[in-house]
Amino acid sequence: MRHLDDIDMRILKILARNSRTSIREIARELGLAVSTVHARLQRLISTGIIKKFTIIPDYDSLGYTISALMLLQVEGEKIIDAEKVLATEPNVIAVYDITGDYDVAVIARFRDVNDLDDFVKRINRIPFVKRTVTSIILRVTKEDIASPILSDN
Repeated sequence: MRHLDDIDMRILKILARNSRTSIREIARELGLAVSTVHARLQRLISTGIIKKFTIIPDYDSLGYTISALMLLQVEGEKIIDAEKVLATEPNVIAVYDITGDYDVAVIARFRDVNDLDDFVKRINRIPFVKRTVTSIILRVTKEDIASPILSDN
């Protein structure tokens, strides 16, 4: 793992707030040369510290008003296979390999209860999935993939 200095962290925090911030704007905010910021940004990308630049959509505005958390028990030797299948599902936002009574956790978004029902039934038909528990998320109190490390707080 590459050591990040204060400047690298400050660049990451700026981009976590808004990934569209230009190199010129970052340089101005940090009091650095554009070439310095560009070189550091390229290094952060090439070392994999920055995986990609993307958007955070408002799923409710897009019609995906139902969020669900699904926990799965999977046959031990098939956990990775199950995770790969789940990762191909278009409604799935996140797949986690977890410890405890369950092996896999999934976060997914759906247009309506019928879409969620179809998804649950489809997942339960996977032969190596032993058990699932699905919960509808009623309210999101916090959802921030850059937090807490890149927070300004």
